[in-house]
Amino acid sequence: MDTSAAGRVGVLVATALNRVDRIAGTRPSNRPPHLAQLTTVLQAAVAEARTAEDHPKRVGRDADLWRLREPGYLRGIVEHPVSRAGSGLVLLPVVLTWVLLGAAEFLYVREYVAVPVGSRPSFFADWLAQPWYRGPFVLSAVIVLTVVWIMLGYRGPAREQAAADELDRVVHQLEVDLLPPLTVLRSRLAPASPVEVTRQAAADLTAASAKFAAATDTLATAASVVDRLAAVVERLAAAVPDLRAQADRLADLDGRLERSVAETARQVKPMTDAVEAVTSAAATAADTTSRSEAVLKEATTRLDEAAALATRTAEHQSTLATAREPFTEAATAVASAATKLDTAASATRDTAARLGEVIKDVNWLTMVADGLRHPDHR
Repeated sequence: MDTSAAGRVGVLVATALNRVDRIAGTRPSNRPPHLAQLTTVLQAAVAEARTAEDHPKRVGRDADLWRLREPGYLRGIVEHPVSRAGSGLVLLPVVLTWVLLGAAEFLYVREYVAVPVGSRPSFFADWLAQPWYRGPFVLSAVIVLTVVWIMLGYRGPAREQAAADELDRVVHQLEVDLLPPLTVLRSRLAPASPVEVTRQAAADLTAASAKFAAATDTLATAASVVDRLAAVVERLAAAVPDLRAQADRLADLDGRLERSVAETARQVKPMTDAVEAVTSAAATAADTTSRSEAVLKEATTRLDEAAALATRTAEHQSTLATAREPFTEAATAVASAATKLDTAASATRDTAARLGEVIKDVNWLTMVADGLRHPDHR
C-alpha cells in the first residue's frame, strides 16, 4: 500500500468516488454531469499530486491541485438541484371528496325535490342505498388511491434529496481528509522562482500603492483639518485675556443677578402666598362645584322620579274615579230609594194612626150598638 501523500490522495479519491457511485446508483460510464465533473477534477488532482510528489518543481503554487484545500470547492461542484413534488397535491383528496359529495347531493335533490320533506329519506341513507359506483365506496377508493399516488409522487424527490444530502456529506468528508496530504505536498514545493517572487512582489506593491494612495488622501484631508484647528487655536490663544476679563465681568454679573433674584423672591413672596391661597380657594371651589353638580344630578334624578310618580298617581286617580262611578250611581240610587222609603214610612205611619182612630170609632160604635141592643140579643 502506497503510504506517500500522493498515494493517500489517490486512495481517498478512489474511496470517495466509489461511495458516490453507490449512493447515486451510477457507474463510471453513466454518471450525471455534476458527478462527471467531480470525477474529472479529482482525477486531475490525483495526477497533479503524483507530479508534486515526484517532481515538485513542475507544479506551481497556483495549480488547480491546491484549490482542493479551499473550503466548499468540491461541495460546490457536487451540489445539484433535486426535483420537487407539487405543493398543491395535498389538497387533491379534499377537492375530490367535495366533488363527489356535491354530485351525490345534486342527484339527491333532483330525485326528491318534488317529495314532501317528511317523506324524504335522509341524504346518507339514500347515498348508502345507491349503486356501488355512486355510493361512498367509490369516494373511499378514490381518496385512498389519490393519497397513495401522492405518497408515491413524494417518494422520488425524497430519495433524491436524501441522496444529495449523503453525497454532500461524503464530499465534505473528502475535503477534510485531503487537507493533511495536500499540506504535505505543498510543503515539498521548491522555493518560489525569481519570476514568481517578482510577480508576487509586484502584486503586493500594487496593493500597497493603492493603500498608500488612500492613506495619502486621508492624510491630506487630515492636514487641512489640522491647519484649520491650528488657526482656531491661535484665535483662542489671542482671545484668552479677553475671555478672562469677560469671565470676571460674568462673575460680577452673576453675583448681582443672585442678589436681584433674592430680592425679587422676597418681594414676590406675598404674591406667591396670595397665589397659593387663590389656588387653594380654587381647589375648594372646584370641589364644591363638583359636589354641587353631584347634588344637582341627584336632585334631577329625584325630580324625574317625582314626576314619574305624579304621572302614575294621576293615572291611578283617573282609574279610581272610573272605578268609583258605578259605586257613586249605586249610592245615589240607594239614597233616592231611602228617601222614597222614608216618604212611604211616613205615609204608613199616618195611615196607621188614621186606622187606629177608625178602629177606636168602630169600637165606640160597637159599644153604642151594644148598649142600644135588646138585652136578650146581647
